[in-house]
Amino acid sequence: MRYELFLQGLLVAVVFGVPAGAIGVLTIQRTLRQGFAAGFLTGLGASFADLLYASVGIFGLSLISGMITKYQDTISILGGILIILIGFRIFRKTDLSPRQETDRKTLALLLLSSFSAAILNPATVGSFLLAFSAMRISGPFSLPEGILLIAGIFLGSLIWWLLLAAGVSLLRNRITERIYRGLNRLLGGFLILFGATVLLRSVL
Repeated sequence: MRYELFLQGLLVAVVFGVPAGAIGVLTIQRTLRQGFAAGFLTGLGASFADLLYASVGIFGLSLISGMITKYQDTISILGGILIILIGFRIFRKTDLSPRQETDRKTLALLLLSSFSAAILNPATVGSFLLAFSAMRISGPFSLPEGILLIAGIFLGSLIWWLLLAAGVSLLRNRITERIYRGLNRLLGGFLILFGATVLLRSVL
């Protein structure tokens, strides 16, 4: 068995985790406002989406891959709209007062929303295939080998979100109302532009 696939999966996750994109922005904003658990669960939602798309790339799940290809434009449009709406919501936030940890229901909704934002990005499958090609990770994979590779990707993704949420959480008490408003303008604006780019690319 090719046990090095686990380590290669970790490396793939780091490569995709560092340029965190829209989910990274959500993780930072939610950690600042609601605490470590909210930020980490936001990243965890994206990790589950990565898990699904990595499985498609590794095992070549033709049914799911075919549906993604067939409805790629529709999925991208929905994803772009969702990201824009989230961006506007963040852009408008100015009050830093509710810093307490949130309840379980709210945390579950945070995870679900980030999963939805991540899963509505069918280009992720192509990104994984590109990463596999660049790192010379080639199949075919047996079931245990595929599970090893996916486990490495998932664990590496979890480690990245854990470190990001923990790092932002350490700075949380140093953030003033003025800095918070500025960050929300910046982070919300980024999401709006990112979502608009996805939307326009899908429409045009």
